[in-house]
Amino acid sequence: MTVYKNQSLERGFAILEYLGTSTTGRSVSDVARATKLHRATAHRLLEVLCALGYAYKGEDRRYWIGYSMHVFGHRANMVARITHHAHPFLLKLAHEVDETVNLGFLEGIQAFVADRVTTEQAHRSDVQIGGYFDAHATSLGKALLSTRTPGDVQASYKATRLNAYTGTTITDLKALMRELAEIRQRGYSVNYEERSPGIRSVAVPVINPHGRAACAISITGPRARLDDARIPRIGARLQEVAREIIEQLTAQGADPSPDGAGVA
Repeated sequence: MTVYKNQSLERGFAILEYLGTSTTGRSVSDVARATKLHRATAHRLLEVLCALGYAYKGEDRRYWIGYSMHVFGHRANMVARITHHAHPFLLKLAHEVDETVNLGFLEGIQAFVADRVTTEQAHRSDVQIGGYFDAHATSLGKALLSTRTPGDVQASYKATRLNAYTGTTITDLKALMRELAEIRQRGYSVNYEERSPGIRSVAVPVINPHGRAACAISITGPRARLDDARIPRIGARLQEVAREIIEQLTAQGADPSPDGAGVA
């Protein structure tokens, strides 16, 4: 039987196992000493784990097991619970605005659609449940990215190219950071034909009681119907529905825990 080895992967797991035994956090020196790694190597791997969400660095510069590690292996169940409880709200909203409504989550820098409801009048698109899309080119993805710290976003895109789909797609990281700052202030994101010509969408993150983005919801439609005058009203209505979804999840005891969330 062939035995494969990957030194970086082995070192990463060794660090996670060591962090998992701590109730007070670990310094870089602690990690280097325990794992027998050079301090610079330990620091580099810790920062990679932090960027992925599997480790967390406190203000005292000590490292802890990250949020993603706590939900590892349980995410699929949580996504299913959130989608189940949110679906009636999506159904009602889709028929209220007569457009397509999507619910999605974030996986790294990819957004995926977990649920969608469409209507007779709604634009037919290639977006399907289970589909993955570049977060920077979708309203749901941008809404979810806006809930992350600027440092986390920059680390996630450090070695990644922002693909262009149309002439309005954001392809520069600095421009994306400015856009996310505007979304935080405004409370909703807008996709101005950034993925598909003629198609716009508006999205909001669904923030759980812990201050994390449980998921995101969006409304998608043709530019002629999602014009500049309608977008602020759509954004405000989505914010109302997002609050209703969280209230329902909390009331039903379905812990809305996933961090970030999804696409259009």
